[in-house]
Amino acid sequence: MSAFKIATTVLLISAATARAQEIPPATALPITLNSTLDVRKVVSGQPITASIAQDVPLPSGGRIRAGSRVTGHVLQAGTKVGRRTYIRLRFDRVRANDRDIAIATSLRAVASPREVQDAQLPQHGPILGESPANWTTTQVGDDVVYRGGGHVMHDATVVGDPVKDGVLAVLLAVPRAGCETASGDRRLALWVFSSSACGAYGFYGRLDIAHAGNSSPMGEIVLESKKNVHVDTGAAMLLITVSTIQ
Repeated sequence: MSAFKIATTVLLISAATARAQEIPPATALPITLNSTLDVRKVVSGQPITASIAQDVPLPSGGRIRAGSRVTGHVLQAGTKVGRRTYIRLRFDRVRANDRDIAIATSLRAVASPREVQDAQLPQHGPILGESPANWTTTQVGDDVVYRGGGHVMHDATVVGDPVKDGVLAVLLAVPRAGCETASGDRRLALWVFSSSACGAYGFYGRLDIAHAGNSSPMGEIVLESKKNVHVDTGAAMLLITVSTIQ
C-alpha cells in the first residue's frame, strides 16, 4: 500500500473514531463534584472537576465510562443587589477514551450528598442476606426503582430500567419548574435522578438554579442563594449537553 493510501486510511479511521466519540446535544451527563463550590472561597477562573457517575451510552453505540473526568471553571462569583449571592460557572470538557471532548451543558438538577446517599438506600431497612441488586429505591425527584428484574416507575408509568450503576430512563418535561425539554423515547443515564428531576434538592431552599444554561448565554450555569451559595463535594448534578449554535 502506498504512503498516500496509508495516510488516507489513517485519517478516515481517525475521523470515524472522532465521530463515534462525539457527544450529541440532549445527552445526560450525571456527575459528582470533586470539590466544594462556596461563594466565599471561589475566584474567577478557578477550575472545577467532577466525575461521570454512571456509564453514559451514546447514540453512536459508544459510551462514556463511569469515572471519566469532567472539567469546567468558575466564571464569576459575588453578591447581587438584594444580597443574593451567586456563582456563574461552565463545564467545558469531558475526558473519555483517552481523549478530551469539548462540551457545553445546561444544569437540569442538583442534589446534596445526603440526597444522593438516600437515593442509593432501600425504601425499607434491608432484609438480612438481601442483595442491593434487589432493593427498591427512590430516586431524587421520587421515581421508584424496582431492582432485580423490575422497572423505573414514575407513578404508574414505566419510564426506564435499572442498570448496575444507576438507571436508564426517559426525561420528562416539567414546565411548572422550568424544565421544558423531554427526551422522548430516548433513555438517558440519570444515575440517582428521576425522570422528572428539575431544580435543587436537599438544600432547604438555600439554592436555586437561576440560569440553567439552555438559553443564551448557552452553557453558562448560575447558582444563586438568599444566603451563601454552597455545594459540597459529593453533590450530584444532572448535566444535559446543549448546542452552542443559536
